[in-house]
Parts: sequence; structure tokens; C-alpha cells
Amino acid sequence: MKVKKYKVDEWVLYNMLPDLSEEHDYSQRALILNTCEGDDFYDYEIYIEKTQKFKKVKERYLFPLK
Repeated sequence: MKVKKYKVDEWVLYNMLPDLSEEHDYSQRALILNTCEGDDFYDYEIYIEKTQKFKKVKERYLFPLK
């Protein structure tokens, strides 16, 4: 089982385009709602504050708040 980097109820930055983040900032504040099970394709279920949407994402798209 993979150890999760973030915990439930933790605020993070979600960036769906991390490779382009050096040119533009596409980061949005998000709240970790749930960690997905080991056999799931995604790592976390999040709530994106700006768009008010729920989404499942991989850990590589999440970054700690600065």
C-alpha cells in the first residue's frame, strides 16, 4: 500500500498542468476530502474552491500550500 503524502481535511494546491506552471500559474486551492483505496486509479478526491467542483486526482497534481 502506498503511503499518502496528504491527509483528509488538508488544503493543497491543485495544478492540472504542472509542466506549464513555470510559464503561468494554473494552481487552485483545493481541500482533500478522501484518500482513494490502493486499487483505485486515482489517489485523492478533492474539492476545488474556485470552481466549487469535486474531482478525483493523482498525487502528482497536488502541491503543498506555500
